[in-house]
Amino acid sequence: MPEEYQLSSRKMQQSQLDPLPSNLPFRIVSKTIGRGAYASIKKAIPLDAPSPVFAVKLIHKGYAVRQGRISAKQIGMEVSLHSHVGQHPNIIEWFATGEDEIWRWIAMEFAEGGDLFDKIEADVGVQEDIAHLYFLQLISGVSFMHSKGVAHRDLKPENILLSDSGNLKIADFGMATMFEYKGARKQSSTMCGSPPYIAPEVLQCARQERKSDTAKYSADLVDIWSCGVILFVLLVGNTPWDEPTSGSWEFQEYVRTNGRSTDSLWGRLPGDALSLLRGMMNIEANKRFSFAQIRQHPGTRAATRSSPQTASSPTQPETPISDVLFDWERPAPATYAISSTQPLAGITSLAAATKLRLGGPGGPGGFNSASTPPPTTRP
Repeated sequence: MPEEYQLSSRKMQQSQLDPLPSNLPFRIVSKTIGRGAYASIKKAIPLDAPSPVFAVKLIHKGYAVRQGRISAKQIGMEVSLHSHVGQHPNIIEWFATGEDEIWRWIAMEFAEGGDLFDKIEADVGVQEDIAHLYFLQLISGVSFMHSKGVAHRDLKPENILLSDSGNLKIADFGMATMFEYKGARKQSSTMCGSPPYIAPEVLQCARQERKSDTAKYSADLVDIWSCGVILFVLLVGNTPWDEPTSGSWEFQEYVRTNGRSTDSLWGRLPGDALSLLRGMMNIEANKRFSFAQIRQHPGTRAATRSSPQTASSPTQPETPISDVLFDWERPAPATYAISSTQPLAGITSLAAATKLRLGGPGGPGGFNSASTPPPTTRP
């Protein structure tokens, strides 16, 4: 475990000396099952029933601001964006949120199957038919997010969970951003993501001394690249490089050969997958495959015929997004932005077919809770 993460975990434990509110509109029924830079996750149930079991993300607001390099506005943005896209069978469903002076909580779907990372055998991957199924579900979830104008920007197996029936669920929207709203597109400049899965233009943007039009990237195209890396990992059980920089021989070989690397890992990929990955992981971001091209690719079409999708219905309506969220971009940190949670063990999603009961407006005892976050409008 990296030293920086160990330090963050120890600090997070110290921050939890502040007791949780006594008037939460649910009952916590587990110890911490996930912990990260500024948040922890526990299992919970309604106050008046033993089910459904759901996950609650608990954010210590003071600690997040002091040590987590995140502002209250960023926390609110995560809530708003997740609630805006959390109505798809391959995205962890968002249920409700609330806060007091110290804590912010987010209730969401709980998954039983663990994270995708734990299902991938090192240097082996998963069976090819399973890889194709996961990839189809990943593309389904990400394309839905993009259709709502939201990009994830931290897609990796650790942020992808599985239901008890094995269906893929995209989670952790701490780095998400709006890239399109009412027909207008916005580029990003924030340095975020995980090095093996990050797109090269994000790192190039971070190296620019001054922010300008050339020092920005398209957040949706970054997601396409990350999806390609995830498919690679599913098929061979390893990442193609540690990070896409000049310091990586593997990445430079990929660039030099125009995606026809002599690295032995690439030689283990099926021909259709190689062609698909070259399109998704094009160094020139504006030439990367669109979702339409991905779906029409021979490898994807064959997988679609052999891998029927299962669907489920969300229990919460879509939350409208506001002008303010589209206009606002996170300030770029000096190093990689830290996602809010990192699973310790199986955090995944039990398909919640029942509407979550969290009390009425304001919650019990005055604890501020809401099934949808309050809308923000331009003054």
